[in-house]
This record gives sequence, structure tokens and C-alpha cells, in this order.
Amino acid sequence: MQFEPGRKEAWAKVIDDFNAQSKSVEVEFVGWPFAEYSNQMLTQVQAGGLEADLITAPPDLASRLFALDAFDPMTEAIDAAGVTPDPGLHKFVTKDGKIYGVSVVTVSFGLLYNQAVLGAAGLEPATNVDDWVAQAAELTRRPDSFGLIAANTMAEQANWWFQLQNWVNAYDGTWAEGKTPLVTSGPVVKTLELYKRMYEGAIPQGSNDAQQMELMANGRGSQALLVSATVNVLKSTNPEVYKELRSIPAPWASKKGTARVHPISLYSGSRNKNAANEFLSWLLEPEHMADLTMESLDMLAPYPQLNEVPAFETYLKDLPWVEGYMGIDPVTPMDLMGDFINANDEFGNIVLSHFQSSLTGGVPVADAMGKAQAELEALAGRLG
Repeated sequence: MQFEPGRKEAWAKVIDDFNAQSKSVEVEFVGWPFAEYSNQMLTQVQAGGLEADLITAPPDLASRLFALDAFDPMTEAIDAAGVTPDPGLHKFVTKDGKIYGVSVVTVSFGLLYNQAVLGAAGLEPATNVDDWVAQAAELTRRPDSFGLIAANTMAEQANWWFQLQNWVNAYDGTWAEGKTPLVTSGPVVKTLELYKRMYEGAIPQGSNDAQQMELMANGRGSQALLVSATVNVLKSTNPEVYKELRSIPAPWASKKGTARVHPISLYSGSRNKNAANEFLSWLLEPEHMADLTMESLDMLAPYPQLNEVPAFETYLKDLPWVEGYMGIDPVTPMDLMGDFINANDEFGNIVLSHFQSSLTGGVPVADAMGKAQAELEALAGRLG
């Protein structure tokens, strides 16, 4: 959280506000950038050496840490704040009626576009996949401008997999069912073939996340299939481009998009649980959570009490880019990954390693996924 432009300032403000009013507790924010975060967390938690009291996590990591009993129930803080976290959003961190994490940001995938760039080309956002591919190619003039921004480097494979995972919604597919990998299924193969068409015709190849965000921020990228949190990064980078941003659901028939819940949880190994609960109780109060949500440029409330805060209601009406994100049919990473959600990074590494041979080596997608399937079935045997 504290490394992302826009969001880091939001968290810094909220933590400063808490520290200013607390007479007994001081909160310090520590951690790692997104590309390193999961590995660092899992290594330290499993080694019993995590020096922290609260954990924020993306959904796949939160699910894995929950399975490792790394969280304590949030009952004390939830009751003190008087809120009722949405049961659907928090199902994956709920056990025996107790919630073990409350969302501090829920983001969804939609198609973010620069209306000025599309307008200058006489285009409106595409409403089906074939038109989308053609339109993205039309907007591409390598190396000056690109019709679609998307991650595609193994050097930052966490970000690539995070984005690619959502693409399977194009054909109502899933990556796995239970412990059965489905990467040779029709929907997955069609998904990767679609991505390859975009890679060849519109996506900046081999650039890292920072470079791709720069392209979008300076108007050289016209569209991006990304989570809503990206908007705050772009606003922080270039307020003028921010004014031109709009969104639609991804241009496939189902309008499905992955919604990702990022909970904050009380670490079961904390040595400062009373202090941690004091901060959590304060943070979950609707007015304070509304401040964090608005400062972060987020929009999806983790509990209905947030929608009762007048400032938050006004804020939502003044976001011109929000419409498409609100119009998706949400699915979760857990829906897409089956039991592999607790081996998400390993699953992604196998898929991307073989998919790369299709993108850069000319191997047919079906053949590449045949090899990936065999490795994933071996991984399934180690899931326990």
C-alpha cells in the first residue's frame, strides 16, 4: 500500500490522523513493493519471524495466510466500530461465523480508456472482442502510441499474472476447478490466443509496469484492462490525463470482471494485540474508512455503513471514470482458481513460463498449455 502513488499518501494521512489523536499507540507502516510482497510475507510468516501486528494483503495471499492460521478474528474491532462487513466480500476470510479480515480496498477490473485519444481517432469504446482487437491495433503506432497497455514481463511476473488471471472471464473460463487445472480447456486456450493477438497488434512488448504506466499517463496508451486503483496512480502522475479517463466493463459478452478484496487482518503472532485492536477499531469507524477510501480514490464500500457517510455519497457522484467499473459482473480470484488459490504464485509461474514460449517463440498456445497442464497436475499432487 505504501509504495503505490496516490495510495501511499492516503495511508500516510490516515495513519497520521490516528497517531495525532492516540495517547497510547503509534502506528508505523512497513512492508515491500507489490512484486516482492507475497514471497516476503509467506517466508517470514512460515518462519515465525514476522515483525508486525497487522497485515494488509491481496486476496490470493490473504487466502493463503488464512489457511496458515496467520490471522486472529476481527470481532473486537468490528463490534467496537459498529459495522457489518459485507458477507459476500469477506467469505474467503470467514470461519465459524467469525471474520478474520476486513477490506481496506476492493478493486475490480474494467476497461479504462482515454476519451481524448479515442475521440481524436473518431472512435468509441468497442463493445465486443473482435472490434476491440481491431480498434487496439488501429490505435497503435509503435513505438509512439499503443492501443492497449498490459503487463507482459517475467521480471515482474506477479503483476503479469495478476492481470492475465482476469482475462479468462472473456470466455467464461476458470483456470482450475478444485485441484484440477484447466489450462488446456477451450476457454483458457481462447483467452491466451486473444491475449497473443493483442500482444502482437497493440501491447508494448517487454516494458515493465512503471514504463507502461508512464505510457498511459502521458497519453501514449489509449486503453488498459486494469483495476480501478490504477486511476489514482494516473491522477498522481498526470492530472490532465486523469480528466480524460473513462471506463466500461471489459468488452466481452458476460461483462465479467475480477473483483479483488484486500483485507487488513490482525496477525496471530502479534505481540501488541491490544494496540493493534485500538487502531483497527478506529480505522473501521465509517468516517475514518470513508476518509481512507476517498483519499485512495476507491469506490466499493466494505460495509453498508460507509454509504451512510454524507461526504462519501457526494464523492461517488463526482467520479466521471467510475461508471464502467460499477457495471461489471463481479467474480473473485477464488472463483477462478479453485484450490490453487493457495498456490496462486506457483500456478501463475508455470502458466507464464510456458505462455512466454507462445508469445516470443512461436509455440502454439494449445501446445504450450499442454506442457503447463502436466506441471500443474504435479503441483496439484503437492497441494495436500
